Amino acid sequence: MTTSQTTTERPVALAGEQSAALRNTATAPEPETYRPRRKPRRPVGPRRLGTRAVVALVLVGALCALAVTAAVNVRDDTARLRTTVAERAEAAAQLRFALADLDAQRADTLAPGTSGADPRVTVGNQLNALITAQQRRSQISDLLRQLGADATQGDRVRTLLDALGRYDDLSGRASYVDEQSPDRVAGHPPRIAVALNAQAGLVMHDTLLPAATQLSTAYLREADATQAQAHRAARRWALAVGLLGALTLLYLLWWQRELARDYRRLVNPAIALGTAVLVAVTMAGTLALTAGASDVDTAVASGLRPWTRLAEARAVAAQAATAESRWFVHDGDFAKNYRDEFTTLSTSLGGLLAPGARADGAERAAYQDVIDRYHHFLADDTRLRSLKDSGDIDQGATVLTEVGRGDVAFDFWDFATTLDGLAEQQLADFTAHVSDAHASLDGWPALPAGLLGAAGVLVLLGVRPRLAEYR
Repeated sequence: MTTSQTTTERPVALAGEQSAALRNTATAPEPETYRPRRKPRRPVGPRRLGTRAVVALVLVGALCALAVTAAVNVRDDTARLRTTVAERAEAAAQLRFALADLDAQRADTLAPGTSGADPRVTVGNQLNALITAQQRRSQISDLLRQLGADATQGDRVRTLLDALGRYDDLSGRASYVDEQSPDRVAGHPPRIAVALNAQAGLVMHDTLLPAATQLSTAYLREADATQAQAHRAARRWALAVGLLGALTLLYLLWWQRELARDYRRLVNPAIALGTAVLVAVTMAGTLALTAGASDVDTAVASGLRPWTRLAEARAVAAQAATAESRWFVHDGDFAKNYRDEFTTLSTSLGGLLAPGARADGAERAAYQDVIDRYHHFLADDTRLRSLKDSGDIDQGATVLTEVGRGDVAFDFWDFATTLDGLAEQQLADFTAHVSDAHASLDGWPALPAGLLGAAGVLVLLGVRPRLAEYR
């Protein structure tokens, strides 16, 4: 081979090699880009499934315990509030009125007597005062026995019993002295009898009535404290039940979603039914506890507070009647002091008889009826003063003690009876609202315990088939 041929073939070979290299480059595979490894799914196994079920059961059990505890506490608070007012505070208020009215009747027994114009004629009605005084004394004994069952007020009850013994002794001696002068003139009993009756009145005014007032005030304070506690407790329990119920509901819904994803089933019927039961109990419990708190507030505002004012009015009215009877048989400064006391008590009584802002139309009409009868009593007092000032003692004794329209004894009885009826109506309103608060949780705690227990069983039934798949 010649040199020229070799030189000619070399460029051709180089060109072929370059062409082959280009072809190899074009057909060579491109390098793969880096892809991070996908995070493996958490293994679906019996341990995780069991853990989820245990958490669900713990939440349902906690909600059940909370609902049961809430129901027991709130029902106990409302029952204690009803007992404190409807039994103890009412008995203390009745005791205060009975004591004051007993004193008024004892004073009334001194007013009747023979006519100043004709000793053969008796004026006034002593028998009515004696019978009413005996009834009040028996009522006082019964009330003290009832209140004596409360050991927390034992000291006050013993104070009342001791003072009542002194009062009975003084008033009994006054009656005995008065009976020794059967032919005395009306309105002029023996001075010793008047003095003993006045001393009995001091025991009543300084010891018995203050002790009875303290007893009544103590029970009313206890009622206020119980009402505040019942209201706060019901609100707090309602909030706790609502929050824990919402938390349990969210967990069950999240677990349902997880089960649907893991086991390719749209819904777990048993757990779904348990969730529905839980929602029902949570909503019912929250609403019932909230309604109970509202009923307790309404009971105090619409029933207890008006009743307290009317109970106070009853006692004040009886004290005013006592002052009226005493100034009639007293002379000089004693009579003036009792007249001034009557004026003070009757002025305060006018404020106590005013209807509250929450009174409806029917209640305002009832209040007005009581006020009208009270004005009859005041008119009788004005007439009695006029007769006493004019020296017509016979007619004055008749007006003070007889039981006809226009007489003090009758019109005071008519006024006090109507006032007592209105007070009982207000107390009934209180009792009805407290009963509503108690009834709002009727069936509890058995109802939430049974339903949430069933919800727990449904959770177990819902997870059991899934656990069986791993056997």
